[in-house]
Amino acid sequence: MDTHPLEALSEQYLSGKKLAPTSLKYYRSAYKHFIQYLKERDILYPKTSDVVLYRERKREGGSSTYNIHVHICALKGLYKYLSLNQKRLSLPEVYQYDIMMPVKNEPIKPQMTKPVLTIEEARHLILSTKEQRRFIWHFRNHAIISLMLTSGLTVHQVVHAKRADFVEVDGAYVLYITRRTGQNKTQIKLSKGTILAIQDYLSKRKDDNPHLFCAHKHKRTHHPLERMFFYTMFKKVLKETGLEYTGITPCCLRHTAAIFNLERGGSIEQTKALLGHVSIQSTLVYQAYLDRLKDDSERQIESMILHEDNPLDKVFLTYILIA
Repeated sequence: MDTHPLEALSEQYLSGKKLAPTSLKYYRSAYKHFIQYLKERDILYPKTSDVVLYRERKREGGSSTYNIHVHICALKGLYKYLSLNQKRLSLPEVYQYDIMMPVKNEPIKPQMTKPVLTIEEARHLILSTKEQRRFIWHFRNHAIISLMLTSGLTVHQVVHAKRADFVEVDGAYVLYITRRTGQNKTQIKLSKGTILAIQDYLSKRKDDNPHLFCAHKHKRTHHPLERMFFYTMFKKVLKETGLEYTGITPCCLRHTAAIFNLERGGSIEQTKALLGHVSIQSTLVYQAYLDRLKDDSERQIESMILHEDNPLDKVFLTYILIA
């Protein structure tokens, strides 16, 4: 089989979705592997059983749970689209049935894999970027770091924030951001230090770029910061502040904000609202991370092995004396 109908259909499905480049790459890879599997077996219209066998083949081949999870998610989205649009797209009747509905996905146990800053490191990062301000991009960098560390915003939300959305409401400045594509803008509160940092930065702006943050070495009047430029800038900031050793990325500032909010006594619900999570399960990852940090199991085990104030020793000694 040289070609397969899913090749064109999957591209048609992806063309209507607003996916980040990385997500688009994962989806295309998932469809490529599944279609290749079908071609090798001359399967034109796969059944649910074919998907289950495909999943088992990937598991036996050593694919990670996460990889399988991504592939099944991609296929679920595609077949739901084909089922709902079968008549509109004039597809064969076989597509009326969503073959992915009975397929259960691989469960993923969320966990913190990125480093976070300590309180001392976060304080050093904010104060150092403030003290080092000289040129306009220094003011921009300080404002971005203050915003991300206190508001828990994503890189996407920061680079696409608009100047017009930084407004005064009831005597205090707020920022309106879009949490997810297609949703209305959400108002987020800003700390006093962040407000001052943004105001200081904007007071030095002479351009008409509508974005809250922009590049200043290149005369690109209406463009937001590019993601790669953003990451390069952040790497330079870490070097200038002596925090390269932390290994953090811009995304780690969001994780740090979540951890700090829980450590200060904020609830899971408050942290969920801060980060704009849809599911509270995503927020529980941070609580699990904190709980593990506070877990003293390793020291307690060592203490038991080395007989340091070991309650089991006392029980054993009592048993010997009584006997």
